Amino acid sequence: MSTPKPPIDKAESRRIRIEIRHVLLDVWDPIGVKNAPYAQDEYDGYLGNIYELLVNGASDHELEEHLHWIVDDRMGLGKSFSRNVATVAALRKISIPAS
Repeated sequence: MSTPKPPIDKAESRRIRIEIRHVLLDVWDPIGVKNAPYAQDEYDGYLGNIYELLVNGASDHELEEHLHWIVDDRMGLGKSFSRNVATVAALRKISIPAS
């Protein structure tokens, strides 16, 4: 059995979530709300799962599949959305503390 990773402190967790939020708005943005001032929290409901995937070492494929699931199943936008690869690349630039 593997040992659980130590928890990330609150400030680091907040920083990572803020960076994820920026990536989702600036790179991913499947519904085009990045310039809508009252919609800046539109993707906040997806932050927690993406955060967990990142800090638990999910593969690029797992991240892409999760983003696809959000766009296709949760948002109902279909399979035509294609910014997942660029979004995963941007998410990978977020510094995650080593365990």
